[in-house]
Amino acid sequence: MSTKVAGIIAKVFQYAIGIIGAFFFVMILLKDENGGYISQAISLSQWSIYIAAGLAILFGVYHYLINIKHNIKSLIYLVVFFGIIFGSYMVAKGQPVNDKLLKEGMVTTNDLIMTDTGLYTFYALIVLAILTILISEVSRIFK
Repeated sequence: MSTKVAGIIAKVFQYAIGIIGAFFFVMILLKDENGGYISQAISLSQWSIYIAAGLAILFGVYHYLINIKHNIKSLIYLVVFFGIIFGSYMVAKGQPVNDKLLKEGMVTTNDLIMTDTGLYTFYALIVLAILTILISEVSRIFK
C-alpha cells in the first residue's frame, strides 16, 4: 500500500471518527425525561470502542501474517509466552487462603484459579527476565 493511499484512508477514518463523536455528543445533549439517550450513547460508545479495538487487532494480525517470514522469531516468543500462561494455568489451584470468602460467595473457584494463573505467570516472567539479563551479561564478559 502506498503512502498516498494510506494517507487517504487515514483522513477518511479521521473524519468518520469526528462525525461519530459529534453524533454521540448530540445524543448526550438530547435527553428524554428518563435520561435514556445518555445510557444509549454510552452503550453505543462502548460498542464502537469494541469494534475499533477488534479492527485494530485484525489489522495487526493481517500485517503480521503477511510478513510471516520476517516474524518467525516473534512467533516463537509468542508461543513461549502462551506456553508459560498455559503452564501457569495448569499449576494454579482453586483453594482460597480464607474459606470464609468462598463460603460467603465473594469469590469463586474460577476467580482463584485466574488469580493464581496471573501470579504464576508473573513469577515465571520475572525469573525469565532475570535469567536473560544474567546470560547477556555473562556472554558479554566472555566476548
